[in-house]
Amino acid sequence: MSKLGTTRPTTVVNVVTNLDLLAEHQAALEELERLNRVQSASDRLNSAYSKEIREQAQKVQDLEAQMNESTVCVKLKALKRAKYAEVVANHPPREDNDVDTAFGVNTDTFGDELLPLSIVDAWNKATGDKVDFTGDDWAEEAAEFTDAQYNEFTMAALNINRGATAIPFSSIASAVIRN
Repeated sequence: MSKLGTTRPTTVVNVVTNLDLLAEHQAALEELERLNRVQSASDRLNSAYSKEIREQAQKVQDLEAQMNESTVCVKLKALKRAKYAEVVANHPPREDNDVDTAFGVNTDTFGDELLPLSIVDAWNKATGDKVDFTGDDWAEEAAEFTDAQYNEFTMAALNINRGATAIPFSSIASAVIRN
């Protein structure tokens, strides 16, 4: 820590480890929406939701709870400026790649070096129990990720290293406190 007490920003990326449930959830949600659309106005007068709709809603929530139980929260911390600059220099953008040009790094290789250096903690979202996962485990785990999951980590790490460092403002919190 510096003399000023400066700390580097952190962020958390949630990883749903059981994405097999995603298709089941989507199907259950679609069925819930279908049931809700076809319920007649007169049925709604007698009861806001039918037994069938309530059962389907419970199925959706059960799947969401299962996905939540399988979620691991991975905390990333921004690198010190000099170390980040070193990582960026190790992965110059490819000349023929617009995405690389936009980010200023080779987007295919940059995350493989940045992310193991950024991981500082991991825990189960539902229980809060610590998960034994460090930067040393990154390459093996990342090999199992989809491109979208990998990109979520990379974007999170980019944001904490390149993002704003001013005091954030919450308009909702401000409005609540004023009232």
